[in-house]
Amino acid sequence: MNLVSFLLASSEPVPFSSIRKQVIGYNDLAREDAVEKRFDRDKKELREIGIPVEYIASDERGREGYYIPREQYFHHELQLTEDEAALLTVLGNAARGSNDAVSANLRAALLKMTIDAPVPEELQAAIAKNRVLAFSRGKKDRGVYDNLEKIVRAVVARKTIKFEYKRPEDRKPTKRQLHPYGVGYRDGEWYVVGNDQDRSAIRQFRLSRMAGKLEVNRVRGREFDIPPGFDIEKHLEIEPWEFDEGVKEEWAKILFHEDVAWMIEDALPPGRKFERRGDGKGVLSLKVRKSNRTHQRLLGYLSAYSGQCAVISPAWLRAQGIDQLKELRERYL
Repeated sequence: MNLVSFLLASSEPVPFSSIRKQVIGYNDLAREDAVEKRFDRDKKELREIGIPVEYIASDERGREGYYIPREQYFHHELQLTEDEAALLTVLGNAARGSNDAVSANLRAALLKMTIDAPVPEELQAAIAKNRVLAFSRGKKDRGVYDNLEKIVRAVVARKTIKFEYKRPEDRKPTKRQLHPYGVGYRDGEWYVVGNDQDRSAIRQFRLSRMAGKLEVNRVRGREFDIPPGFDIEKHLEIEPWEFDEGVKEEWAKILFHEDVAWMIEDALPPGRKFERRGDGKGVLSLKVRKSNRTHQRLLGYLSAYSGQCAVISPAWLRAQGIDQLKELRERYL
């Protein structure tokens, strides 16, 4: 990169002797032939990745040396339409849903492309918030996207949807009826949020847990209205242990060993509190609902820190967790 910067900054061809004296990486005490081999290797690698390092024996003024044609190195300014810029913004938002190397590179590339976008930054943010696009990961996702299309249409038309749903703790799928209020994407998964007709409460369902074909009512006219102020993003941010609205909400305290306390503190999301103690341990405070299934939902999160954390309070949650662990031990040990 030092070589690329040096050649781009020069307004005329640069002989190797000047590169040898001025560019870091070639101006050391190594033998001349060793530096030349190093230079030849670097030229080859740069050309392989598309950077045209060229040599001219003599230009119109008799100068010779190496140079990089600017018209070949720099891309022309992108002329994006508003629709194209909006699509790039949506893609960038989808790429934030994963931490793999491909998504990281995609985010960087899209950021560079949208610099010339005709869409103002505040509008880009609004587009990214309200429209999401995901990438298919194969056969499993095809079923998800088939249902997703039907659900989106049902949300727009205000139609009831019927499907079978299987949670990890269920032995077999259960039939559900839902008035779908909105669809969202979180942590690599699609969710639909709406009013569960069998439970008369707002619930969210992961599309990948739907079994079989989803049905949409074919009756004429709208079957329901979406409540004023409904916010799909707010519902998707709710953690599983905060489900069961209408049930008493409490603060739970969980003690983490000093070996993992820093991880919890560094990745602390909104709505949680963390107190670091003098001995290096830390106490995480988060809201939970007093439900018979809360411990099952929270146990999945805590299992990543197995043996390095303990529920301090409330007492009912600690008792639920202990009973669950005893059951697992009796079943598998």
